[in-house]
Amino acid sequence: MGAEAIIDRYREARRGRAVPGEDEESQLAALVRAADRSPTARLVLDETAGYLGAGVANLINLFNPERVVLGGWAAMALGGLLPAVREAAGRQALRQPYEQASIELCRLGVDAVALGAATLPIARLLTAGGVRPRPVKLAYREK
Repeated sequence: MGAEAIIDRYREARRGRAVPGEDEESQLAALVRAADRSPTARLVLDETAGYLGAGVANLINLFNPERVVLGGWAAMALGGLLPAVREAAGRQALRQPYEQASIELCRLGVDAVALGAATLPIARLLTAGGVRPRPVKLAYREK
């Protein structure tokens, strides 16, 4: 479930009233702030944690990962839901794979994708031992 869908669900739960904020980030932040005083906002976030937990449980059941890392700006904004996501995943995942997996927030923040992409040239350099690969010469004859 993406940020847009969460915001749409909040709007629907508010009977079509607009969600405060100029963009998805500010609207999601408004939803999170409202959860302390609004039963509607709390319900939407609780349901979101349940759905996200179900998705994580499916990943754990299918792939048996050692770690599931939730990242991106929306995951950072919803970081307070992590205990509820873990709980929901624990209810729905197979016991043994769940106990062997950890569910965490990305420690690299919202720029994780850019930071990961920045490591690719470095990895290539280290793999090649610091030596540039020679260009491949194609031999062919013109007729």
